[in-house]
Amino acid sequence: MTNEIIYYSLVLAVINFPFVIGVDWYVRTQSVKRVYQIEEPVEQRQREMKNSWTTTPVHAVLFFGFIASGLLKTGQESALLILATFLLTFLWTEIWHYFSHIAMHHKSLHFIHHEHHLSKLTAPWTSVSFSFLEKFIFSLGILSMLAIVSLLHELSAFGIFAYYLLYFFTNTLGHANFEFRKAGYYDSVMGKIFNSPTYHALHHARYIKNYGLLTPWLDKLFGTEWKDVALVQTRATQAKPLLNLKEKEG
Repeated sequence: MTNEIIYYSLVLAVINFPFVIGVDWYVRTQSVKRVYQIEEPVEQRQREMKNSWTTTPVHAVLFFGFIASGLLKTGQESALLILATFLLTFLWTEIWHYFSHIAMHHKSLHFIHHEHHLSKLTAPWTSVSFSFLEKFIFSLGILSMLAIVSLLHELSAFGIFAYYLLYFFTNTLGHANFEFRKAGYYDSVMGKIFNSPTYHALHHARYIKNYGLLTPWLDKLFGTEWKDVALVQTRATQAKPLLNLKEKEG
């Protein structure tokens, strides 16, 4: 094990906090185009901040444990290996998140996911508010598959680290309840590949559908996407936010 693994792990353990604090500051001090124009419950922020202390380091601990123990085999870094590992981690995480997310919405497993859904209105701190078990299962699923693949070919530690940085930042934005994309985003090429904050805001408000993480691909494939996503997104960009959690467009 190299010093780089220790460095990556330490960064992953704390980097979520500046991301969340920065986005939270921006939302509270700037004139943003909100998806929902609803006051955040007073107790929500305190609960979410409390949860963050136990769930935020989980990815870092498992990342370190898998590599330090040799379960996840890493090799000599190269641009090609970094890119291939990053893309593999990205694609597998989209699949793992979608199906595990749906499973946790089943009543027999919902106790795992219940804490996260106490926040019906998304906010930056919601992105780090989970039960310990949910975060552990999510990261364990990501790294376990990568460990299996590494038996066939060593992976890049930096590629995995880089993916986690992307996930932490985009997950914070995805929970921020403001729209930074342009009107008609979901009709664009980018909109067919990547979600905007509207996507996950609807999931929390309505509880079901829009299970995807960074992409809508699997929701589209399995028919679990809210049909008014594009309309709500455009409405948000026009400073016409939804005024209650049950409101739908069209």
